[in-house]
Amino acid sequence: MKALKHFFFLFSVVSLLSSCLKEELPVPVHEQGDLMIGQVELGTTYGLQIFYDLASNSVVSANPKTDWDLSFECKTGGWHVLLNSSLAAAAADLGAVDFGSVSNTDDAVWDWDLQTGLLDSSAIGDYRNLNHVYLIDRGYNEAGVALGFKKIMLEFNEDESFYLRSANLDGSEDETITITKDPNINFKSYSFNTNSVIDIEPNKNDWDLMFSQYTHVFQNPTLPYLVTGVILNRLNTSCAQEESIPFEEIAFENIGDFDFSFDINTIGYDWKSYSFDVSQFTIVENMNFVIKTNNEAYFKLRFIDFYNDLGEKGAPKFELQNL
Repeated sequence: MKALKHFFFLFSVVSLLSSCLKEELPVPVHEQGDLMIGQVELGTTYGLQIFYDLASNSVVSANPKTDWDLSFECKTGGWHVLLNSSLAAAAADLGAVDFGSVSNTDDAVWDWDLQTGLLDSSAIGDYRNLNHVYLIDRGYNEAGVALGFKKIMLEFNEDESFYLRSANLDGSEDETITITKDPNINFKSYSFNTNSVIDIEPNKNDWDLMFSQYTHVFQNPTLPYLVTGVILNRLNTSCAQEESIPFEEIAFENIGDFDFSFDINTIGYDWKSYSFDVSQFTIVENMNFVIKTNNEAYFKLRFIDFYNDLGEKGAPKFELQNL
């Protein structure tokens, strides 16, 4: 009788546990979003920069790439100054020389911002407390016309604002400006044309990708070259390139197998190639991208064309799906 009581007790415990487990086991099926088609128009001479939001599959803003020259880091403690890579702009550190004495580019050793976006390897570098003079080769507009040179001096102030002095090489247009940070954007843009700040970047939480030309620096020998492609938002946005799994089969469950990178050129430009046989760009097959956005959403993306319905180049077209 005692054994029988133990049996009923154990049976009741097992039944209770089994009942609890049944309630906890079901896991909601992860549902992917609908497959979407997106396309942007950079122009046949790639004159525009386009900021894009993946969640809404839409353009956030667009600007001519010649609208700005330098950009200033806005995060707390950030002091870096970047060049407009879409113009193939370059910088040369002349050292602690007299600003007024600089009148030519004879002593210039040029450098470019790295395409990976590594801030500590930027062309201007760490200028703080050096009182150095820098030459800026402003690069080229979309027609290939040189934009000329500027000489500048920079300071990073205790209140986290930037001091910029700039002039032409003949000493004309010697102007100064103080640039204050905007915590809502990654970098604040500046134009030599107007010696003023200009609105370029949208709110850092509102975009994921920028379609644009940018400078890719090939090595051995060093060769800066303008390419047309895609740059990631620097704010916690990462990307993995995937070629082994067909696009249709990439799912949320695969995410743990991907190698995500914060290099801003992870998508880059080489998802297309130029065919001299047919004198046009073709899309590289089986090159897929998985993007993790600032708000930790995952999207898969692949390019399907580089031409619009009129047959004009500079119009990247892609398939996009929220995982």
